[in-house]
Amino acid sequence: MSNLRIFVPVLLLAVFIKEGEPVRCWTCSSDLNPACNDPFVPGRPDFQYVLRLENCDSNSGATYPYLASSKSVCKKQKKFINGQMVVSRGCSWKRQDDYSYQCPSYSNGPNEITSFCETCDYDGCNGAAAVGKTIALLAAPLTLLLFK
Repeated sequence: MSNLRIFVPVLLLAVFIKEGEPVRCWTCSSDLNPACNDPFVPGRPDFQYVLRLENCDSNSGATYPYLASSKSVCKKQKKFINGQMVVSRGCSWKRQDDYSYQCPSYSNGPNEITSFCETCDYDGCNGAAAVGKTIALLAAPLTLLLFK
């Protein structure tokens, strides 16, 4: 029972504390780099030097309309360009109070149709599917109960 008294406050603290470091996102496009396509496997030895995580806050040329009150996020987008599916991954910006996973408004160019666009806000989240922080935090108490 003593362990539970320590664990619960630490768990709550971990859930509600916002990280202060900038988000780092995978940055690539499948029309220029086939390694960017799905399935996305950045750890493969042959892709080790082809794919990189970009520090999104280092982009000083950002012109997002709410820049003073915005946050950087990672984005994964699938769109058809001239009939070809292109997967792009990179940085984007959203309002601080926007907690949705939807992309901010974007415009399609001529001959472009977006079929999927999603954002997330932790390092490398626009890559391969992974167990989210929330699921991991929820699984921790269950593990403690199982292995008393």
